[in-house]
Amino acid sequence: MIFLSIAVGININRDKTVISVADNEVQGVISNNAENAVSNENTNTEVKNETETTEKGEVTTPNNEELKFTILGEMMMGGSVTTNTSYLYSSAFKKIFTFTRNSDFTYTNFSTNITNLDKIDDAKSKYLVTKEVKSALVSLGVDAVNIGSDHMLDFPKEIFNNTLNILKENNTYIAGLNNSILYLEKNNKKIAIVAANNVFIGTKNNYNDYGINSYYENVMKNDITVASQNADVVIVDIHWGREYIYGVTDEMKKIAYSAIDSGADLIMGSHALGIYPIITYKNVPIIYSTGYIMTDSDSELAKQSYIFDININKENKIKSLEMFPIYIKDKKEVVPFHEYNNELALAFNIQINRWNEENALNSKILDNKIVIDF
Repeated sequence: MIFLSIAVGININRDKTVISVADNEVQGVISNNAENAVSNENTNTEVKNETETTEKGEVTTPNNEELKFTILGEMMMGGSVTTNTSYLYSSAFKKIFTFTRNSDFTYTNFSTNITNLDKIDDAKSKYLVTKEVKSALVSLGVDAVNIGSDHMLDFPKEIFNNTLNILKENNTYIAGLNNSILYLEKNNKKIAIVAANNVFIGTKNNYNDYGINSYYENVMKNDITVASQNADVVIVDIHWGREYIYGVTDEMKKIAYSAIDSGADLIMGSHALGIYPIITYKNVPIIYSTGYIMTDSDSELAKQSYIFDININKENKIKSLEMFPIYIKDKKEVVPFHEYNNELALAFNIQINRWNEENALNSKILDNKIVIDF
């Protein structure tokens, strides 16, 4: 893939200098979303390249350093969450934003559409939020989101397009779109995110029509190959599994193993209920479910989750995974789990850590967190 050195805008985000390359100004070969992968030279790839500025105003490229990539669970802020926070969405995260803002990149699955209305009165409001949701993204320091999820088709396409526009206006980068790979760059490290939806209401063609990347194995393999040629670390993010039944499905395993065989360095997913033990396949970590960063679900499994910190070393290898437990309280706020109930938080960590150990991982509990060294 050939990257053009055309900077079309400099935006300030979280006190960082961000140089963004406009859509279609990056030329390359990305597969189309169809059963037969086809090369496409006019891609919709987004690149986020971060530099440092000296006191004299000179732009410099930093030396290779370690990098922290923070993964938040699925963000569903509609329904009861919207009313409980009185549309002040950022208030839900006032007790945890210090754990997410200091990362080099923070990423979440954003699974609700955004309306320009000031108030919401809709039967499907569980999957609709107002534009004030931007405050939640800013408070958490979210750099990029995956919009590839099942309920994004609950509303007309113009509302979906409005969602994309508001995210872009907020300097939030988007994964999970047709014919696209998201690249994030800092400290001379380039991370590629290949994202797709594999939970469908209706047909795949409906999702393709909206511009949401649907999962096809041959397309995914091709995208991972392209990403591996142009990035140091390739992360695959799939919306998959069962929302109300706990357990990793055979299909999830098949997709994960296929992606790793194609060159992925980390697999993660959303939608599946609860948190699952971390496993590795060919020494590549698989986070089958990132849980929720916010939801109005009544399920206790959905309320117990983690903030995942992926630490990438100077050699561009995943050095460790840190899991900080959180709890979604009263469909209104997210709190550190040990502050909500220390006994339950410890039991939660012990269970997950035991499963990790049973999967032959170097996993331990330190300072209320689970730390896995690779």
